Amino acid sequence: MNKNKNHEKLRQLIVDRAYKKDSHFRTPTKIVDCYFDFLQISLKHQGIKLAGDIIFEEIKALDICALGGPGHAIASIICRAAFLKEIGVFYIRDSMRKEGGLGEPRYLESRIKTGDRIALVADVVSSGSQLLRAIEEVLQFGAEIVRVIIIIDSLDGEGIEKINAFLKTNNMACTIRVLYTAEEILQ
Repeated sequence: MNKNKNHEKLRQLIVDRAYKKDSHFRTPTKIVDCYFDFLQISLKHQGIKLAGDIIFEEIKALDICALGGPGHAIASIICRAAFLKEIGVFYIRDSMRKEGGLGEPRYLESRIKTGDRIALVADVVSSGSQLLRAIEEVLQFGAEIVRVIIIIDSLDGEGIEKINAFLKTNNMACTIRVLYTAEEILQ
């Protein structure tokens, strides 16, 4: 299927299923009345296929061995894209793992190793706090982040600016790719 058709189909799916207005939702930094509930996409077959295929298109030419992201809302889509590229998957846990080897990472669930080249995917970025935490965890583990893909920039909280500033401060040469802004989705 044509890349533009997939992008438009996913945009429409997000509008139909994930966009919530006149409601209340707690983000990591505040309570908002309009938001994108990406679980409404990532737990549905059509959403997994569309978003996974789009993420695969974003990573297929990259020299990476794993794809991951923060939390569970994006896991099914990461799995789809990683399966298509035949690479590993990882994710950043919301809470610290209580069991395991003393030298193992506490928040990172993965088989990636120090020096591995990886890409990160986030569903919705507002303040950027969850994605920044994921970047920090991956860096502490010693992997190299090649690309950061953000499905939706909510344009509420300067998250992209904070992430760019963090990458620049830490002399990281990875690129950030935003697939949709909230304005583009709601046009």
